Amino acid sequence: MGVLQRFERRLEGMVGLAFARVFKGKVHPAEIANALQREADEQRNVLSGGRVLAPNVYVVTLGPVDHDNLAEWSDQLSAELAAMVTEHIQREGYQTFDDVEVRLERDEELRTGVFEVASHVSGAPAREHAPTSGVPPLPPLAGRGRMPTDTGAQDPAFTGRVGMRTTHVLVVDGPGTKHVLEPGSNVLGRGTEADIRLPDTGVSRKHVDVQLSGGTVTVEDLGSTNGTLVNGRRVSRQDLADGDVIRIGHSVLVYRQDGP
Repeated sequence: MGVLQRFERRLEGMVGLAFARVFKGKVHPAEIANALQREADEQRNVLSGGRVLAPNVYVVTLGPVDHDNLAEWSDQLSAELAAMVTEHIQREGYQTFDDVEVRLERDEELRTGVFEVASHVSGAPAREHAPTSGVPPLPPLAGRGRMPTDTGAQDPAFTGRVGMRTTHVLVVDGPGTKHVLEPGSNVLGRGTEADIRLPDTGVSRKHVDVQLSGGTVTVEDLGSTNGTLVNGRRVSRQDLADGDVIRIGHSVLVYRQDGP
């Protein structure tokens, strides 16, 4: 089980309700988790000797509606997100100057469904993952990126192994419906001509095409009215990685893969 899947299982226990009811139209914690992993990767700094330093302080800024929506779980969520980032950093072989910390902050000017992520290096070398002695203090590493999101909810998706072939699956939040992607085109939409139909008024008749070719899965918006978001970022076309969260209309799907 991957880092994000373990986080999602713990999140299920924390929330205790169908994600679609709790996070519909709002920022979903899984989107924050994806963004934090990306932030750690993008803001890492290569030190002498090939060591890699990652930020250890992450600030997630939310609009008032999203901040209030997460307030009930804010302390536990911050701790779970920090544990998830720590696990990701350990898996990638990065180092930090201190324990990982995730803060949820409020910005009255951010609209619902939009969040920002910033990060920096802070503190003295951590006992377990710090660079070896002799590394001089570094200035903070900062990174900021606006994550436009319009709805929110997500359920862990699952994949199955068939022989030695990689299986690619989308799982729809709420009902937990699993859709195995076929090679070539897989059109998602509200219309009868879609390969995967979503009964969602915010979804266009042919909204997005998830294409499977040679083991690579790519999502492409088909000129939809409300657009397509992957991990909180609006996209026209983008390759997918295991655990990516796709949001179209009010529907949220998670892409998973399994195989050799």
